[in-house]
Amino acid sequence: MANSHGLSPRLVKKQAAARKQSKGKKKAFAVYIGNENPQTRKNTSFKQRKHYMENKISFPKKKLGTKNVESLITQGILDERGFFKKGKKKNYITKSMVDLKGFDYYGMPRAG
Repeated sequence: MANSHGLSPRLVKKQAAARKQSKGKKKAFAVYIGNENPQTRKNTSFKQRKHYMENKISFPKKKLGTKNVESLITQGILDERGFFKKGKKKNYITKSMVDLKGFDYYGMPRAG
């Protein structure tokens, strides 16, 4: 080992041992966030995963206050046919993209 930096051989050996021990252990991957698979964890940085988790906590998925269709219509969440006014154009009553008559959100006939 070249000792041009002026340190004693004892300290150089300790530094080398510390480097060898810490090899392959990145601080970025030490914290596990959420239910990530190992491939995702390796491909994304700690900062990105941390921001993702913070956003997920800050903006949780909105749950409906009640399952009663009439009250959801009076609250303005559903229209009179049962479609959601905001978000995906899905019918809450039939749980599909069509209403009871077979028409989609725009009033056009649709199969399924």
